Amino acid sequence: MKRQYLNRSLFFIFLSITLIISLAFIPPKPDEGMFPLSDIRKLNLNEKGLKISIDELYNPNGVSLVDALVKIGGCSGSFVSDEGLIITNHHCVFGAVQKASTVENNYLENGFVAYSREQEIPAEGLTARITISYEDVSKEILDAANKVSDISDRAKAISNKINEIVKREEAKDSSIKAEVSEMFVGEQYVLFRYKTINDIRLVYVPPRTIGEFGGESDNWVWPRHTGDFSFVRAYVAADGSPAKYSKDNVPFKPKKFLKVNPKGIDEEDFVFILGYPGRTFKNMPARFVEYHYKYQLPYVQSFFAWLINLYTKRGENDPEFALNISSTIKSLANTEKNYRGKLQGIRNLDLINKKFQEERQLQNFIQSNPELRTKYGNLLSEIDELYKDTFESGRRTFVLNFLRNFVSYYRLADLFVDYKNEMMKDEKDRKSNYKNENKDKLISEVTSIYNNIKLDLEPQIMKKIFSDAASFEELSNIEPFVSFQATENKDEYIKNLFDNTFISDKDKFLDNLFNQDLTLDRINDKLINIAKELSDLRSQEQTKQQVRDSKANLILAKFNEVKRLWLNKNFIPDANSTLRLTYGYVRGYSPKDATYYSPISSLKGMIEKSFEGGDYRIYEKIKELYDKKDFGSFVHPKLKEVPVAFIYNTDTSGGNSGSPIMDAFGRLVGVNFDRCFEATINDYAWSESYSRSIGVDIRFILWVVQKIGNANFLLEEMNINI
Repeated sequence: MKRQYLNRSLFFIFLSITLIISLAFIPPKPDEGMFPLSDIRKLNLNEKGLKISIDELYNPNGVSLVDALVKIGGCSGSFVSDEGLIITNHHCVFGAVQKASTVENNYLENGFVAYSREQEIPAEGLTARITISYEDVSKEILDAANKVSDISDRAKAISNKINEIVKREEAKDSSIKAEVSEMFVGEQYVLFRYKTINDIRLVYVPPRTIGEFGGESDNWVWPRHTGDFSFVRAYVAADGSPAKYSKDNVPFKPKKFLKVNPKGIDEEDFVFILGYPGRTFKNMPARFVEYHYKYQLPYVQSFFAWLINLYTKRGENDPEFALNISSTIKSLANTEKNYRGKLQGIRNLDLINKKFQEERQLQNFIQSNPELRTKYGNLLSEIDELYKDTFESGRRTFVLNFLRNFVSYYRLADLFVDYKNEMMKDEKDRKSNYKNENKDKLISEVTSIYNNIKLDLEPQIMKKIFSDAASFEELSNIEPFVSFQATENKDEYIKNLFDNTFISDKDKFLDNLFNQDLTLDRINDKLINIAKELSDLRSQEQTKQQVRDSKANLILAKFNEVKRLWLNKNFIPDANSTLRLTYGYVRGYSPKDATYYSPISSLKGMIEKSFEGGDYRIYEKIKELYDKKDFGSFVHPKLKEVPVAFIYNTDTSGGNSGSPIMDAFGRLVGVNFDRCFEATINDYAWSESYSRSIGVDIRFILWVVQKIGNANFLLEEMNINI
């Protein structure tokens, strides 16, 4: 009996010790946020799992991992060799690859590999930016803003001061690009200095069936089996200065490049990401989210879905059109599904009501203190009034922008009206592109618009936009939508606009444009008249927006100020395309009842999906290699498969595409390319339970490069000896 009691006691002691040891190794939850460089040292990352010093990660007085980061196009990327080699996403170079492709030589479909530097080809439209330094310029900007007597001029004063600072900084050093970014509305402004590399060349792009495996079916979805990666190279002039493409340029020598960890990661490993996330709105009030939910998100999503369908059907029997429009469709589809996810996320989280509830608690806090009541007592009613005006404008700006962006005849009509109005001003006061010295550039712009007209589609697009606008309360009583709605035959209405305008003739358009005697009041052209009406509407909306921005500059600054007092803490500025850090752990999640997703996908899943066809077309050599179990040195030790992608609970957003995923030692273990559908809400709110980002595993990247691309030279350049 005594021995039994002793054994039981030893068992419980052993169990307690085991639990204590086990709990000690459970990684903590990461902090929400995309941290600016200035906040990195406050995070205690070494306690969270980082195994290198903070100076190795970020050192403003020396070289660190931050120096390996680039902003490439609208994405992020990182140097992975001392010869300017950059790794980023396949979808980030998609447009450049499309431009380099022809129906006969389709790099999108077949992939591209340059086995020598001479074979590397220009990535048209891509540039790379490197953050050189940053400096807080809030006082200078706010001093200028506080000098204006009329609040409606505040936003303009801030804009003017920002432009002045940018010009001043770029005059000091012609090799840098300066930008001032608003970190907190009306509170903090930071000047960033960038080095821009203009000569970017394609090095290795996997075939589309790898780089885009799963297509739109899998976009924003987990599990994922997409090899969303590509390699490009940065070139500069022989003296190291930025230069446009030239055969005499040489590979750029970065201060730092990332080392690759070919062994990759495993579940619950610590990871961190550096990159350039786009806009987020976590610090905005409930009314802001309500506006997005009621107006922006549903309208943009539904219109883009319609447009994707139109373009896709048009390209079914026209390979050249399909190739040329592919980049546009991809961009539209990415936004459309993202917005669908945001709408679902806002609904599922009941986010608007939660934010209103939070603001009611904030109001109670304000009312509890006489000093706070005096300073902030009317704050929430001021926010309500600000957004009441925003709601009245509704979708007007979106309608006007869609007409310009997707209907070439309307864009030309709008340009014509704008130009004629500018010609009424003195030369020095005109918009830059309408000055006499830029006449050739303007002609080139007009020619480009004519070259890209889709005359068989654009009447349908215009009819769709007009039909939507006429149904919107905030536009239904505005011309030309009133007349359109009253017209019985709407197809005929649109047809007449296209058939009976001088815009149909490029030479006549240019003659009329530059005919100084032909003023707007002497033109009898219905499409031009519509552009005149809508140009007036645009001007009204721009004026309203300027006033709203000026008021918001003060109101939202007070909103964040009192929230800090209430919560008794500082919070992170929303992302704004400046360099940020986020960290977390490789971790699965449960998106819905009775469902759990493990965090690492494998080649086996790609093979399984391939039998569905469609978006799951697979590159045939992958099947051959899989059947032979030719996995090389890239097998996950537990899965016994080549890992393809993995998820992690970092806080990412648009712009983080292509960001390097680094392990605890700062080595590259993957490339971020997406979020799970539930995490599209990250732009408004983050949660450990549903916020998961998706990256392609470095082992899959290296396996594809070696086995599919036969590009061992890239592995050698990255110092990978396998």
